[in-house]
Amino acid sequence: MDTSIDYRLVFALMNGKVADAFNRKLSEYFAKAQVPLTAEQWNVLLTLSMREVATQQQICDDTSFSKATMTRLVDQLETEGILERFKARVDWRSNYLRMTRKGLVIRDKGLYIASRTLRAALKGLTNEQVSTTQNSLNTVLENLKQHDHVTPPEEIAELMKFYNLRKNKGLRR
Repeated sequence: MDTSIDYRLVFALMNGKVADAFNRKLSEYFAKAQVPLTAEQWNVLLTLSMREVATQQQICDDTSFSKATMTRLVDQLETEGILERFKARVDWRSNYLRMTRKGLVIRDKGLYIASRTLRAALKGLTNEQVSTTQNSLNTVLENLKQHDHVTPPEEIAELMKFYNLRKNKGLRR
């Protein structure tokens, strides 16, 4: 069994190429089924569906979208009548979100399409492989969230000197 690591594949995965390909396919299937959602909007709707009501910031945190992206997506979903945004009497600073009846119907259609798309994407993988991949990616995500794993500037400078030294030797040959 070849255990060598294809760093190009790992970087592509980390760079979002797999997610981009999946999102393109999901958006394509939504359009064919006349479900008025993009993959990004689906991510918001699916995350919101796990709670009755959530703040815009909670959905932002759960999806890792920036505040600006979240505002744009919520504006679009609100305009389409898929969700509604409101202020709570207690905390008027936060925007709260909930799905409308139309949003619930679209969520149900979207869930069917997203499940089929995911099954097609995972075709050929065993449950064990999917579970291992999921656990590995969760570990990578947790590692990236930790600040103590950031390389100190002096270590980066040392690595750059080493890299430049090797690069210069390679150019002279």
